[in-house]
Amino acid sequence: VKNNQKNVLFLLRAYNDLDHMAPIVWKMSSISIPTLYMFVDKEFRDDYRVKYFEKSGAREIHSKSLDQYHNNLRKRLRWSVLIKLFDHLLIRVLGRRFLIDNNIGVVVAEWGGPDGKGKMPFVLRPARRLGIPTVAVPHGYHTWYNNDFNAATAMAIKKSGMLPQLKNRNLYTYYIVQSENIKRYSIESGIKKEKLHVLGSTRFCKEWSIINRNLCVQGYSQGRDLSRPVVLFFLNHWTYNVDREKCINLIKKLAEENVELIVKGHTRGMTTGTLTRVEESILEKAGKISFAGPEMHSPALVELADVVIVYGSSICFEALRQRKLVCRPLFLCRNNTIFEGSGLVYEAKSNEEVISY
Repeated sequence: VKNNQKNVLFLLRAYNDLDHMAPIVWKMSSISIPTLYMFVDKEFRDDYRVKYFEKSGAREIHSKSLDQYHNNLRKRLRWSVLIKLFDHLLIRVLGRRFLIDNNIGVVVAEWGGPDGKGKMPFVLRPARRLGIPTVAVPHGYHTWYNNDFNAATAMAIKKSGMLPQLKNRNLYTYYIVQSENIKRYSIESGIKKEKLHVLGSTRFCKEWSIINRNLCVQGYSQGRDLSRPVVLFFLNHWTYNVDREKCINLIKKLAEENVELIVKGHTRGMTTGTLTRVEESILEKAGKISFAGPEMHSPALVELADVVIVYGSSICFEALRQRKLVCRPLFLCRNNTIFEGSGLVYEAKSNEEVISY
């Protein structure tokens, strides 16, 4: 991607995507590749990762005119036909001018549809018209092998006998995937083989993993009771073939033990991978338990833990990197993952086996 004449533009949308794009922004800017970034939805200027790659030379850009339209005027338009008309006009005028004025040579976005979300269409569409390469990078590292890994894919396979079709992803110049398994899945989903490149997950690259861990633990003052082991329990997407009742029951059993239990929800939010307030209240009555919020970063929590329980999330790599004991309760999720039979994690088949571990 290195280009001495043009700038690389990263489109940053959500916390999860920042987690996996920050290493690329940092690495490019640190080796003197002209690197720019743009917030297309929520703005994370105070995030520790943003502050870190800014020090390496990455620079934020934005369009004042586009911001005014997207954040104000667009919300006042009542009819969808008017929104489409204004979007189309501003994409052709403001979007095109924005890319030219900032000398953009490559646009990097998160995995997703060819137009993306938030302000992304105002950059991705004109980039294609101008012949500027667009690259999609993955959210994380998918560890499953089975195609029906979540409710959406299972429903598509049941209805059509095929995976959800992602042929529109072919509008990207390149679509980056983490493994040969996901490359296979993507091809079956309709993405052309020549568009796909297996590059792994930068979030769990050894170089960045060490940097990220050190950044997270700086100033992290949460103490722990040294008389009891700390057990860290990571939740995953509920729709990823997870038995929610069994999961909550296991957490309840652990809370009754003589341990300091920390539960960390998935960063996608309440509806996808965290507990409801009612569920938290029930668990709090069971024993010693705390719930880590989004401000409590996973690497710092792993640092505190003696044992990490994870049944689907790629955060398992972080725990293994820190050489923590990792327990995978097989009975909580029916997905087949890369960790099964690997010898890297303890595979428990019941509540009793988890507790005895």
